[in-house]
Amino acid sequence: MSLVFDQIAGPLHGTQDAAPAKLKGLPLVGLLPELRRDPLRFFTRVARDHGGAVELHFGPDRVLMLNDPAMVRHVLQDNRLNYEKSKFYDMMRPVLGEGIFLAEGGEWLSQRKTATRSFQGCQLRRMTRDMQDAVDDMLGRWQVNVAQQKPLDMVPEMMRLTLDILLRTLFSVRLEGEHEAVFSAMTRVLRDAERRIWSPFGLPRWLPTANNRAVRRALRTLDDFVYGLIERRRSEAAARPDDEDAGDLLDLLMANQNGRSDKQLRDQILSMILAGHETTANALAWCWYMLSLHPESLRRVRGEAQTVLGGRGADFADLAGLTYTRCVFDEVLRLYPPLWTFSRVAVADDQIGDLKVEAGTNVMLNMFAVHRRPALWENPEGFDPSRFDPETGDPRRRFAYFPFSDGPRTCLGERFAVLESMIAISAVVQRFDLQLVPGQDVKPEPMITLRPSGLMMQPVAVAKA
Repeated sequence: MSLVFDQIAGPLHGTQDAAPAKLKGLPLVGLLPELRRDPLRFFTRVARDHGGAVELHFGPDRVLMLNDPAMVRHVLQDNRLNYEKSKFYDMMRPVLGEGIFLAEGGEWLSQRKTATRSFQGCQLRRMTRDMQDAVDDMLGRWQVNVAQQKPLDMVPEMMRLTLDILLRTLFSVRLEGEHEAVFSAMTRVLRDAERRIWSPFGLPRWLPTANNRAVRRALRTLDDFVYGLIERRRSEAAARPDDEDAGDLLDLLMANQNGRSDKQLRDQILSMILAGHETTANALAWCWYMLSLHPESLRRVRGEAQTVLGGRGADFADLAGLTYTRCVFDEVLRLYPPLWTFSRVAVADDQIGDLKVEAGTNVMLNMFAVHRRPALWENPEGFDPSRFDPETGDPRRRFAYFPFSDGPRTCLGERFAVLESMIAISAVVQRFDLQLVPGQDVKPEPMITLRPSGLMMQPVAVAKA
């Protein structure tokens, strides 16, 4: 049995750790110095050592960190209407505005209903060919690196792939060299936002510092990219018959603009781009890293792909046969969830089991820490895809494992992300062996998303059987 649980599916009455531990740290700054030195290690240690609920003081802010699956379920599902995005997300508003990632209430529901139509099963089946074509184009580019024995930086490579897939499937356009500018701009604004979240005494954005100027340039790059998509589609729409459209997400968003400004449309599109390519790219990069460290898992993934696919690309119907590949992907998401933490604020007083939560309390749900909590997982730091085996693994993992969040606000693109990842993994392992370049110190970089700090890998052609 790979998981250990207490009352995950049952009521919260009598939940252990009802009175939270309180960690205050230093005067004025609280725990901020320790947090900023190594946030991932800090939160993992807190969840391991202090139980299901812990009160943390970060300068003027107090955060209630919940590490118990039943408590997580309460916030995300049972009493979800009482928990809204916290003030910490304000750091992302210059980037995402009022897009679906940050919207609340009726505005969120309206955007969700519109976007959901693009992620239904029939639409995902239609997208499979475009996903495979984007992967094939990437593998063709890699042949040059094989011939020249030149390593690849897998983080921007995966960013390019997932952006290409997103643009082809949801916006009906091909990537034309924009990936480097978008990647650099997204990196800049995400690092700035993460720094501000954990630095309540940071400098205001309007000061003409070098960093603030660089962030403004990055935002202009993202704006130019998104507004360019909008203008291109309007030009195309003007030239086609009234009863004809591309049938993609961009058409849906524009058709349902309903008085929203182009700025609001830009927010919706950019939210989809961030959620739809940055996160999956990180997951795939971590997947290559873990497979390079675990050759037996790589052997099984490759053998499964060769057996199920026989050298061709995956179709939608093939995915059910890639069971071990999916176990590997799920285990990678456990160890390195792309969105590694998020927070909510209590709208009104609440009671989570025996734990009282006052209105205005900032509640943190840290997937990275919960996924590595020894009270919930055996060998939590180890890489063990078998824990997700549908036949032998423990199915009672919900809310102890939530890389896509959970409840009504679970990630809209979860099935999309899994689909493109299974296609990419099964295609790559049939063609190439990605070997980790020696001498690297690969570490997770905790921005808003969780990227490898650097991941140079040498592609080597796989000998045909």
